[in-house]
Amino acid sequence: MTELELSARLLLSIFFGTLVGIERQWHHKTAGLKTNSLVALGATAITIIAQLGFANPSQVAAGVVTGIGFIGAGVIIRHGGSVQGVNSAATLWITASIGMALGIGQYRMACLLLVIVQVSQFLLRRLAMRIDNRSGLIATVTWRISVEAGAAAIDQVRAQWNEFATQSGVEVISYHEANNEAGERSLEVLFGLPTDRSQQITLLGQTLAALSGVSKAEWSRADSEREE
Repeated sequence: MTELELSARLLLSIFFGTLVGIERQWHHKTAGLKTNSLVALGATAITIIAQLGFANPSQVAAGVVTGIGFIGAGVIIRHGGSVQGVNSAATLWITASIGMALGIGQYRMACLLLVIVQVSQFLLRRLAMRIDNRSGLIATVTWRISVEAGAAAIDQVRAQWNEFATQSGVEVISYHEANNEAGERSLEVLFGLPTDRSQQITLLGQTLAALSGVSKAEWSRADSEREE
């Protein structure tokens, strides 16, 4: 294998992984652009190393599949009665297969897999939404809530949020806390909730805003509809 071909396989892998990850990143999934690009690159690199340095490359390839299984399990989250991240885990699995195809020089297979993934990500998502609507399934809306509070109030904020988050139908997408410039604790949560329960968001926001020590409590819809 020449240096040019080695470079081409590695560069194509991170490029293909990036293309797969764009859709994940756009919809704010746990495994986004960087994760998918690194998974593709890693799968390609390990596959190449297996061919160049091991007598039985198939065993190394099996190890890649096992490793992707562990990564995929890490993005699957069970919250209440719902399970999130299954589609993200499946995407990582197919991204690794694209990387492995590039690693053995199967460019046509890698390109075909990429096209199929891109089609399924966008067209099947629309189809799934139409099926959900026709079947009467209640759509889920993504919300964002941001709170800034002093040290004395942050525990109360967390308690209120945890009480809300444990309700059935609440799907936590991301949770982030940090210190802001004013020395307060900043909390931001992205979560999904059925459309018919939007009034609960207003009630939660008003409850948080009324807590002593809370300087800011804002809530808004992050997008019109969320589909895993």
